[in-house]
Amino acid sequence: MSIAFKGAGSFFRSSCLAVSVLGSMATCSLMFATDASAQVATLRPPQGGEVRALVIGIDAYQFVPPLRGAVADARDIESTLRRQGVTDITALYDAAADRGTVMRTLGELVQRSRPGDLVVLSIAGHGVQEPEHVKGSQPDGLDNVFVLAGFNPKTGAGTQQRIIGTEFNHVIRQFESKGTYVMFVADTCYGGGLAREIDPRAGELSYRQAPRYSLTVDNLQPISTASDAFLSDIDFQRTAFLAAVDRNTKAPEVRIPGVPGFRGALSYAVARAFEGAADVNRDDRVSQTELFSYVRQVAYQLSDQRQQVVTAGPIARNVDAEAVFERTRAVVLLDAVQPAETRPQAPSSQPPAATASPGTQTTRPPALPERPPAVATALGTVRIAVLGNQRDLLANLEAREARFEVVATKDNPDLIWDPVSHDVLAGADVVARGIDRADLASVIDRVAAVNGFKRLAAKGPQAVRLLPDDKVHRRDARIEVQVSGIAQRALLMFNIAGDGTVQSLYPYGSDKRIIDTPDYKFSVRVGEPFGADQVVAISSAQRLGDLEEALKKMSQRRTAVEVFKLVERYAPADARIGATSIYTAP
Repeated sequence: MSIAFKGAGSFFRSSCLAVSVLGSMATCSLMFATDASAQVATLRPPQGGEVRALVIGIDAYQFVPPLRGAVADARDIESTLRRQGVTDITALYDAAADRGTVMRTLGELVQRSRPGDLVVLSIAGHGVQEPEHVKGSQPDGLDNVFVLAGFNPKTGAGTQQRIIGTEFNHVIRQFESKGTYVMFVADTCYGGGLAREIDPRAGELSYRQAPRYSLTVDNLQPISTASDAFLSDIDFQRTAFLAAVDRNTKAPEVRIPGVPGFRGALSYAVARAFEGAADVNRDDRVSQTELFSYVRQVAYQLSDQRQQVVTAGPIARNVDAEAVFERTRAVVLLDAVQPAETRPQAPSSQPPAATASPGTQTTRPPALPERPPAVATALGTVRIAVLGNQRDLLANLEAREARFEVVATKDNPDLIWDPVSHDVLAGADVVARGIDRADLASVIDRVAAVNGFKRLAAKGPQAVRLLPDDKVHRRDARIEVQVSGIAQRALLMFNIAGDGTVQSLYPYGSDKRIIDTPDYKFSVRVGEPFGADQVVAISSAQRLGDLEEALKKMSQRRTAVEVFKLVERYAPADARIGATSIYTAP
């Protein structure tokens, strides 16, 4: 889709679902390296206590469908916390996470905790909903339930292997009564809705929702009381909550560029936040606003907009100024640590922008200045399959910029080409239509670039959203792209169409180079060609004139990888990068 728009500054704030358990106050630091020493991260709460954690991940369910990435999520959070100097960690994986062990561990954690401590409770696995245990306690009449590995709805003993959401309320209230802060991360889901329909040719996605059940016998004896069941977010003063999705939506397991296997987008984002990536203004303090904004945008992009993370925290405080994480540093000698890589600075000037010829051009653009040598390796290899496993149709296909590998459809490819309809699918979406074999290399480049921008966004995301929703939008529909939190920052925007064509969007002509409103919004009318358009936004406190001029030279050409290389090499150190996809169909 070629995008024509009229921009306007506006302000928009989404409201979070009120939830009954929330998340934390903590301290975080990054590792900094020099030639002889490094500043080793130590995670400490701002209140001066200790960080303690219970981390649970379950893939191997005995009586409900297995998952593929929950254990990897838990291991990532566990290892990240350990690298940050946290030692009081209990990690329970698969069958080790039975109800008796989980409840005993929580009780011991309550006993050990002290005023000013931070307790991280992270769960990754299946969720489900069942009729509420205390009548009138839930707005929809349903309790959220976290399902453990041995859960079996058909046996009395098996019914005990689950935890009702209100039981977490009970435990969190015990922590808070001791003056302990809590961060609750729930990488699971309970509802059955989809953010966007799935193309059946892409195969089945895995979701973190167990099938609904009915219990003829229930041997569970919840530890929660009736008063626990009625608790809401306003009743917690030291807890912040991050949930993969709301009560009515499914959370998918996703592929994350550069990470093997499948993962939960929320857990991945939280682990990177612990490493310090959420410290947007680099003041060594992460506010609640920074933390929540970071996690929401990163998970939104990594899930291809199938996931809207729900966050909630104490409201009676200055969320923009009060620290959630503080970065505490201690210098130690490291024998084998290499100097930290620094981002090259943009050249002081660029040649005048070439006039872009109308329409899509398949010719290559002028070479980039000082083109980095190993970006193809950084982007990784794109895995492509042919529907029906007709791999011979791609014999001797030549790459343009990104490397690719032809695989079977069962091998979780990044792209699937339908040789009959000439559709190209990525994930569970059609990203390009009418693509012949000769055009596939440009679509491969597009996927490589989109994955690359996801990686860059995880280091410092710029909030970008599609309004009113992330569904597939039909011909002539009007939608809006909104970039948030950019007052007094330079803004650069461009689009990558499904066939890899790049289109410069902002600034154009006399557009303001520095945005003076909190948010920027522009309208789009859906038209041909249909598929998926990736709108990328880059903001910085510095003017982006050099990037702007270089981008103009590549506009209206199939230069997706080249543009990624340009941004990766020359974006300012404070650049925030975000993206949203517009999925369209006739």
